[in-house]
Formats: sequence, C-alpha cells, structure tokens
Amino acid sequence: MFNTRSMKVILAVVFVFAFSAIAFADQPAKKEEVKDLARVEVTGSRLVNSIDDVPAPAYVITSADISKSGARNLQEVLTRVPGVIGLSGSSSMMQDKSVIVRGVNTEVLLLVDGVPFMNTHNGSGMKHGSPFDLRGIDLSTVERIEVVKGSSSAIYGSNAAGGVINVITRKGAKKSSGSIKVEAGSNEYYKGTIRGTAVMSDDLAVTLGYTRTEENGDVKLRKLDDVKVKELGKKKGVGLYDYSTGYKANDYNLKIEKGNWNFVGEAGDYKSDWIGRQYGSKYHQEDDYKRFSLNYADGTNTGRFYYNGIKKDYSIVGTTTLNKYDDKSIGLTFNRKQELFGLATVWGVDFKQDKGKFSGGDSNLNYDLKRNGIAPYIETSVKLGEANLDLGLRYEHWDIDQGKDVNEIIPRLSLNWLSETGKLFYATAGRVFVMPSFYQTYLPMVDEDFGAYGKYTYLRNPGLKPEKGWTYDIGVKDTKAKHPWKLGIFYMNIDDKIEYNTDYAGINTINQYQNRDEYRAWGIEGEVKFNINEYWSYTQGFAWTDADVKKTSDSIWTRSESPRLDLSGFINYKNGPWTGELALHYYGDRVLTSKVYDEDNIFIANLSVGWKEKNHTLKLACLNIFDKEYVLDNSGYINAERRFVASWEYEF
Repeated sequence: MFNTRSMKVILAVVFVFAFSAIAFADQPAKKEEVKDLARVEVTGSRLVNSIDDVPAPAYVITSADISKSGARNLQEVLTRVPGVIGLSGSSSMMQDKSVIVRGVNTEVLLLVDGVPFMNTHNGSGMKHGSPFDLRGIDLSTVERIEVVKGSSSAIYGSNAAGGVINVITRKGAKKSSGSIKVEAGSNEYYKGTIRGTAVMSDDLAVTLGYTRTEENGDVKLRKLDDVKVKELGKKKGVGLYDYSTGYKANDYNLKIEKGNWNFVGEAGDYKSDWIGRQYGSKYHQEDDYKRFSLNYADGTNTGRFYYNGIKKDYSIVGTTTLNKYDDKSIGLTFNRKQELFGLATVWGVDFKQDKGKFSGGDSNLNYDLKRNGIAPYIETSVKLGEANLDLGLRYEHWDIDQGKDVNEIIPRLSLNWLSETGKLFYATAGRVFVMPSFYQTYLPMVDEDFGAYGKYTYLRNPGLKPEKGWTYDIGVKDTKAKHPWKLGIFYMNIDDKIEYNTDYAGINTINQYQNRDEYRAWGIEGEVKFNINEYWSYTQGFAWTDADVKKTSDSIWTRSESPRLDLSGFINYKNGPWTGELALHYYGDRVLTSKVYDEDNIFIANLSVGWKEKNHTLKLACLNIFDKEYVLDNSGYINAERRFVASWEYEF
C-alpha cells in the first residue's frame, strides 16, 4: 500500500536526489547563456525550445494582446483562441470564470508558471463546475499565456485531456522600476494596480505587486423563463433577472529571482454578492487563494516545489446555509534533459498530494479527504529520416482515502516533420486520463423537499471511475511565414465521462454524478494572420466542434450545448503612439435542451483604442458594442451588457 508515510519518505529521497543532481550538474561557462536557457520551459513538450515547434495546436496570447482587449479577467482573454469558449457566467465579475475546450471543461488543465492551479471540489455538468476559477489569476502579472490543445496527460497527468492553459507571469525588470495603473468602467467597475521591481545586483531582483478590483453596480446575470416569471410575478420585488450587487477583490504577488533560482508567491481574496429572483434569496460567496513555488532551472535540470491552497465559502443570507470548501495541493517535480543512447531525452518524476475538505449544513455529509500521487515519466525523440518520432510515457499511481487505488500507464506518440519551407506537419495520438474530484464522488448536497414542487434527493457515488480515452490530432502550421497560419483536425473519445445526472420520478428527482458510457468530439480549427502593411493586420480564427455523449451503450447520442461554430476576427492598427483593435466574435449552430429560451446565434463586437507616449499609456474600450443580449445556456445565464472601460498607466 502506498501510504502517507511512504509518500513522505519518497518525497525526501527524491528531493535530496534531485537537488544533488542539480548541484553537481555541469554548468555552462557564460552566466548570460545560463540565464536565458533557464527561462525556456515550453508548454506541451519538454523536448523543444519554442512553442512554435510543439507538434500540436498551440496558441500564444501576449501581454500586449491582453492590454488592448479591454478584458477584465482571464476568461475574456482566452476567448481570443479559436475553439476556447468562455460564454457561461461571463456577465459579471462575481461569477466563477471557466472555459470550455473541445466541448469539455473539467478535462482542461490550468497551470500558473507550470504549477497546476486546480481544485478538488469541481462538479462537472453544473454551474461553477470547472476545476479552476480564472478570477484567481491577476491579469497585471501575466507576461503571456500559452494554450496547447489535445491530450497532454502523458506530460502533465490528470485533467490534461482537452488541453493545457499555461499562464506565465512577468519576470522582474532589468533595472529598478515600477508602474501604476488605474481602470474604471460601466457598472461601477474600478481597478487599480501598483507594481515595482528592485534590482539588488546583476543576478538578484525582487518584484512586488498589488491589485484592487471592484464592481459595485447591479449587473444582470440570469434571465428567468416565462413560467418562473408567471409563478413569481405576484410576489413583491420579483423581476425578470437575477443580478449581482457587488464584487471586491485583492491580489498580492511577490517574485524573487536569483540566478537560476526564483521564488513566486501569490495570494488573493474576492467577495461576491448576488440576488436570485426565483426564490427571492440573497447569496454571498468568499474565496481566497494562496500559492507559491520555489523553482530551479539551468537548461539541463529543472526542479520545483509548490503549494496551492483554495478556499470557498458559499452562503444564503438570512439562513443557516453555509458551505465551506478547503482545497490544498503540495507537489514536488524534477526532470533532467540529457542524451540517452544517442537520443534527446527528458526524464523526471512528479509527486503530488491533494487534500479536500467540505463542511456544510449537514455534518453527515462533511468530508475530509486526501490522495497521494507519484508519476515517473520520460520523453524522447527518435529520428526517422527527415521526420521525428516523439514518444512520451507516464505512469501514475494514486493512493486515495476511502477509495480504490488508481494505476494508469499514459502514452503519447507524435510524428512530425519540418519542411524546407518552414511548415511543421504533425500527427499525434495521446492517452486521456482524468481523475474524479472529491465533490463528484462524495456529493455533499442536502436533500430538499419543496412540497408540491417535489423532492430533490442527492446520492454519493464512491464507485465513480476515472475518465479514460484517446485524442488524435493531425495538422500543419507555418508560424514564420509572411502571413502566419495553422490548421488542424482532431478527434477525441472518452470512456466513463463523468457528468451530473438527474433522474425524474414524477415530481421527484434523484441527482448523482455518474460515468457516461462514451463521449466523442471531432472538429477542425485554425488561424491565419494577414500582415497587410506596416500599420494594419487582420487575424481570422475558426473552429468547428461536434461533441456528443452517450449515457449507456444502448442510449442514443446527445449533442453538447456548446456552439459548434466559433469564428473570431481581429482588425489591428498600429501607427506611432496609436493602437486600435476591432474584435468580432460569432458563435453559431447552438442547441439548448431547454426550449424556454431562444437559440439565437451569438455575435459580439468589441472596440479598443490606445495611445502611448513616453511613460504614459491611455486606453479606451467598448465591449459588446451593439448591446445585444443572448441567453447562453439552459439555466438562462446571459452575456455581459455593453460596457466601457478606460485605463491610464504610468511607468517610472
């Protein structure tokens, strides 16, 4: 049995081994070469030095892209990537922020500087069902975002099935400096950021930052269907919408860089209030996060120790309802690049411990659980004539409280060829592996009796199985062409897909997380950027995703609610101190299983203008220019109203 004591012993041994290897590793002669090489850590592959060379659909969003977008959070930024859907719950800052990639959300892995930023209380198939909340990423700290689609479970383990989002935070400046930025916009939206770097010596820099965000105006969240409006219409104060009444957030960050070492510490908290019209209730939520990592990289060896803590308190004002979630993850990873038998190889091992705790209104439903994971892995590249065959293999073992241990071998194979003209052709097949969350397994929901409206019963499922399957990608890209472009086709198949299931028995319902028989998705996606002249450019992104799920082997296929068609266009202008962007987004071929709402295709346009002179930067953005309202899902959640955001930044 792989128990806690064994975990601690192995962690200690590997820690000593890993950092001994680092200490005695051969060092390059030039310090600057070491520093530059140490910063290369590419998402989706440890064998290449540039994301352009990753044999998969890969996209990069820069800090400049974020700045000109007028986005308030990471969810709004990620919709710039074709096929990344961030519509659900997007109208206000008070709602959890997540995205859907290739029709899935709990199968997407979020990294911050390579560290998994995930929770164990996610519930797929429900609101707030993502394993991460993108509000916990302060946009002011982001240098760039790398998004790699397709299965990366062989590299990163569980959850990296639909894709990986890696948020890379800003490095310290080369000389002591700082900046102040203020934003203001519709719905009493305010944001202020202060950031500074103190350079102590040629290889030591300390960076500190703080951001305060508020949204105090009433923002429409959810449109009630006609039946609910008629039922509630005679009650005092009942209106057509649920709406938020306030959001406040604080984000703190610290980065210390010393040669090949760096320490990253980030913490924050945010509070949300909203009103639900259906039952006339007021809701309050408090979240906070703390994460830090100690990192070493010299271009040959990479070591990292990290901690990630996430808490959420959810309450209904004026009642005894108070649900408290407390997640903690601690991990250690080490890998080394070297030649083995003449082959470029990276080998390493990951250790991780997840803890999840829930307490609520019924003590019989509380849980306090943990699981310990160990995962050795290896990646290597074999020359096959002019092509390369990249092989990845990972073994995961999970020792789980009150559950059956899990063992899984996760391979990935990729055949890629770089033509003389610079085009990269690739074909990749990767194993899918996703662990269920503690919340999904030990559903801590209290049974509810609404009298004439029926009874809602919630059942746990300790036999819930991990999701397993395969993802296949075929594509070509030319990122160095005059007009850079990429095009790919994918197919994904997942057995035992975990979803929230509701069975009806008259007016009563029984709810439980269950394994579906099969999930499948296929599609085509790509992007092309036309550099028209030195002032103008146009980027066209497109994605078609056909996703379906089958409940049992005898059931019919049911299609996903996500839009099948995702088209995005960005017209950019740059001339001297002036910049501008018109962003157009179209989501088509939508189906809502609830027929009380219209299934209109969605078209949203955003416009931003910026001016920079010396140390001052001014920006003005108008989002959802035509102020068109769309119902996004079966629950009636809507997109954001038209809003304006203005910002001023001063660098010193």
